Amino acid sequence: MPRKLRVPLVLAGLIVLALLVPTLGGDYYVHVFALVFTNVILAASLRPSLTCGQLNIGHSAFMSIGAYTSALLAKNLAVPFELSLLCGALVATAVGIAIGYPALRLRGVYFAMVTVAFVEVIRLIAQLWVSLTRGMSGLSGIPKPSLLGITLTSRASQYYLVVGLALVILLVLWKLEHSRLGLIWKSIGMGDNLAQSLGVNIARHKLLAFMLGCFLFPPEFGFLMATNILVYNYVGGRGHFVGPIVGAIFLSLLSEPFRGSPYETIFFSIAMLLTILFLPGGLITLPGKLAELRGWRAASSPTPSPAA
Repeated sequence: MPRKLRVPLVLAGLIVLALLVPTLGGDYYVHVFALVFTNVILAASLRPSLTCGQLNIGHSAFMSIGAYTSALLAKNLAVPFELSLLCGALVATAVGIAIGYPALRLRGVYFAMVTVAFVEVIRLIAQLWVSLTRGMSGLSGIPKPSLLGITLTSRASQYYLVVGLALVILLVLWKLEHSRLGLIWKSIGMGDNLAQSLGVNIARHKLLAFMLGCFLFPPEFGFLMATNILVYNYVGGRGHFVGPIVGAIFLSLLSEPFRGSPYETIFFSIAMLLTILFLPGGLITLPGKLAELRGWRAASSPTPSPAA
């Protein structure tokens, strides 16, 4: 399949899938696929950082900051849903700038260690600052989301909101990746020293990719979620835009029976190990591998000799 057709076809498939779920399934399936599309946002929003060669394991910490900000604004100050969502994204971005500016001077495992530490700091703050976050009990009484003055009370309407946000975010990220900025990110990931020698401001563009991931947040956080985001990208195939989407959908559906149990971590570990061993390029390369295998078998099969 031509590379230019992959993204439109995947997005068209996502739209069809989104439209069919509420009509073919009950509330359980609506809830499951809402999580699937949330994970698609998670995986795709991390891709700019990975493209720049940043092993960012702290992605979920910024999501928690944005989620708590938007929820507290809506609950305590009755801020409209659209504005609270935007404010949460901006606060997460501001924190991302404050953390990313010094941390992005580090490379490789050192940068990853800083992001892991930041996840734990945010998790502890969320647990211990009970007067603000309600600790382990979580926030309650958050108003239902509304859009253009219409309150979304049903699960199906809230599901369509998640799907709409996912599609808009994917389109924006796809346009950015195929712009001049996306080419600069790829050049940094391929060789930052070479890109710097050509006049690219490495620090600024890495910070921009980091900020973009902080701005696009769903309400999920924690170290397990942070590692799962990386697994979505690597299992799906981080070498192509569609890879994280495929990885998020595939792993979210297969891991649903284990969600919330210790077996979930085991499942993701096995998926990552199998990908490294048998599909280093991710699931997105599976059709090509199968085509090569069919061609190899056809070439190696003996041809019948002509009749005498």
